Amino acid sequence: MVIWLTLWLIFLLNPVSATDDFETSYQVRYQANPSGMAHVSQDISLTNKLSNIYATQYTLTFQSTEIENIQASDELGPLEMEINRTESTTSIVLKFNQQVVGKDKALNFNLAYDAPDLVGKTGQVWEITVPKLANSAQIDHYQLQLAIPYSFGAAAYISPPPITTREEENFRVYHFTKNQIARAGVSAAFGQFQVFDFIFNYHLQNENLTPVSTEIALPPDTAFQIVYYQSLEPKPDDVRVDEDGNWLASYSLSGNQKLNVEATGKVKIFSQPQKNFFLPSQETLEKNLQEQKYWSIKHPLVQDTASQLKSSKDIYQFVVSHLGYDFDRVKEGAERRGALGALGEPEKSICMEFTDLFITLARASGIPAREANGYAYTTNPKLQPLSLIADVLHSWPEYWDEEKKVWVPVDPTWEKTTGGVDYFDKTDLNHFVFAIHGLHSELPAPVGSYRAEENGKNIQVDFGKFENVSDTKIEVEFALPKTIFTGIKTRGEIIIHNLGPAAIYHLPTQISGENLGVSALSNEEIILIPPFGKQSIPVEIVSENWLKIGQANIKLSLDGQVFQQKLIIRSLIWQGILPAVGLIILLATVTFFLCKCLLRRIPSALTLRKRRVTNERE
Repeated sequence: MVIWLTLWLIFLLNPVSATDDFETSYQVRYQANPSGMAHVSQDISLTNKLSNIYATQYTLTFQSTEIENIQASDELGPLEMEINRTESTTSIVLKFNQQVVGKDKALNFNLAYDAPDLVGKTGQVWEITVPKLANSAQIDHYQLQLAIPYSFGAAAYISPPPITTREEENFRVYHFTKNQIARAGVSAAFGQFQVFDFIFNYHLQNENLTPVSTEIALPPDTAFQIVYYQSLEPKPDDVRVDEDGNWLASYSLSGNQKLNVEATGKVKIFSQPQKNFFLPSQETLEKNLQEQKYWSIKHPLVQDTASQLKSSKDIYQFVVSHLGYDFDRVKEGAERRGALGALGEPEKSICMEFTDLFITLARASGIPAREANGYAYTTNPKLQPLSLIADVLHSWPEYWDEEKKVWVPVDPTWEKTTGGVDYFDKTDLNHFVFAIHGLHSELPAPVGSYRAEENGKNIQVDFGKFENVSDTKIEVEFALPKTIFTGIKTRGEIIIHNLGPAAIYHLPTQISGENLGVSALSNEEIILIPPFGKQSIPVEIVSENWLKIGQANIKLSLDGQVFQQKLIIRSLIWQGILPAVGLIILLATVTFFLCKCLLRRIPSALTLRKRRVTNERE
């Protein structure tokens, strides 16, 4: 909003612009009505600093054409107005009814209008944007009230935080100062969370004659989003979690096979980090400080620039102020130029360059940073020309906040293209992460990259309404022998399959046995199993009672659910050693009697031989 005052010197006839000759005071109220219309009322006071001038008219220029029902008045009644509109602005000239002359004399008047574009409902969330003051130096005193109806729900975020809050009938009123509005305006959202419905298609093809295994990146949970999968067809062999927190689904393809994978579900986007999310290891954080393609942190130009920036916010503000957004480059297949390309030709940047430069400068400054690649909803293609073409995605950076232990998303691109709305202290609820690039600047490829030869959209994202999802569904597989022997340690594993729509976090497990001892060979707590994924617990079992045989049970307790597997215990003493000893005794007995019989037959044979010899002699 730009303000001009036209003044008259009492003894002269020429108009002059003399805002320095007045003390200006503004009491402004932005009131969002339940219908979604914003009503703005400005009580303005112009106090003369000199005794020989007075104001004759007042001009405001808005960077919007969505200004309706304009009314203005002073103590004597309605003011004469002149309204001029261009393609992108609205100018209002007010002519005063009275001539207030004299030092310290004040002219008070009111301007009111409706602004439909300041309030909007996107999905489950009401969003309010109050533009920043464009000419704050010309204003001495400024107080802003933002009145929000209770029907909008609780505040998801308000940036900057209000100085005070008070309750009115049907409204909650937030108060802001001139300095706050001069920096970035006010951005706020009301509602518990945002919900998107999605349908994704991945076109896979094995061009080899031999079978291969491949992986696709499914949108994962982050600190600010929870993903619920209603279906994934065909089912993957497994879903694993990489170091960046990506969910990678594996598929086996035979020679020359084509396979289309379709994923459907919902995602909830939150303004505050959730308790259950994937925390990186210290080793992973160190990897998020390393140089990668497009992130040339060792380049002298990067090092010199980073040395002048002290914090993540300094880096963010440098990126916003230094780069220009090139609307002509927003198209499918735009070349990624990286951080050095952004520094070399700053005016030719799009979201990729804004993101790459932030990550590079952050890593060069010792701040772990990475790229979030995904979808960002917008209602204004002129201000935020993203995700509007088939499968064209948006990217934005995240930096690691060591104190809060969370990856914090920021969006310097959108601050640049929205004329100064703050996307550092708080991003909105319209950013949906598809894939995370930390260890590698290009991998894994997000949905939209798995294209078929024919054209068409493989990404469908729409606002949705959250419904209660089915409970966690777990299937347990006991990969153990059905029969074990006493005294012999046997190893196997218990495999936990997540068949439910959402990830399983921090699930304590307890393994026990009846008539046998069981010990887990790894940590028994389940940290994270993504949907359609599995996790195995290696175990060792043994029955130390050498003489006890029969049935035994191995049990797994998971969050109140008990799974068990029956085993047969056999004894080597009863079923191995004793039968063997018995067989040996039997064989020995038979041998003894055979030998005895043979010994009896030997004398008889000798007698017959003697007789035969005697007869022959005779």
